[in-house]
Amino acid sequence: MTGKNGTAKHRTATGAADLLARRITRCFSPPVLPVAAGCVVSWHATWPRPAGLVWGLTAVVCGAVGVLAMAFGVRRGWVSDLDVSRRAERPLPLACASAGAALVWLVCRHLGAPRELLAPAALAPAGGAAFLLCTRFGKVSLHTCAAAGSVVLLALRVDPLCALLAPVPAAVGWSRVRLGAHTRAQVWAGALLGGGLTAVVLVIAG
Repeated sequence: MTGKNGTAKHRTATGAADLLARRITRCFSPPVLPVAAGCVVSWHATWPRPAGLVWGLTAVVCGAVGVLAMAFGVRRGWVSDLDVSRRAERPLPLACASAGAALVWLVCRHLGAPRELLAPAALAPAGGAAFLLCTRFGKVSLHTCAAAGSVVLLALRVDPLCALLAPVPAAVGWSRVRLGAHTRAQVWAGALLGGGLTAVVLVIAG
């Protein structure tokens, strides 16, 4: 369902399909899949050394901090909801998230994080900056951006068979359209941004 300006209109979840869409969009909110993928990549890259657990926990902590910061913003009235569904409210939290991710990357580099983990870690600030830029021109889906990027990350850094997880970002995209949070074009744009940027960064990093 779209408005006159091509943006999606939110709708209330009532039927079974709507409730399923609501659960999918909550279970696969933007921090969830990237953090999970980061933990898997950390473990895979450093196994059997215990360092993988350390860097994996770092990813979890960063994700938790981001969620808490967003919740604080909602509580203070700076943003309307955790999904930052209003385009005009996105620049500030996205800029803060990108700056925080860049700081974490620098700290990890200083502490001697393995090279094979620094490239995936760079995806957070790079993705945040790219998403912030895209927000100036339209309301791209952050949910599908994170989901598609996570699948590409796992496929390129863990096992090509992880590409079979492609139905996950597809389901996330369906849920966002079903709930009226995004149009199909915005969902596709998010998926292409997340998947494409992840592939480019990892290929350049080798």
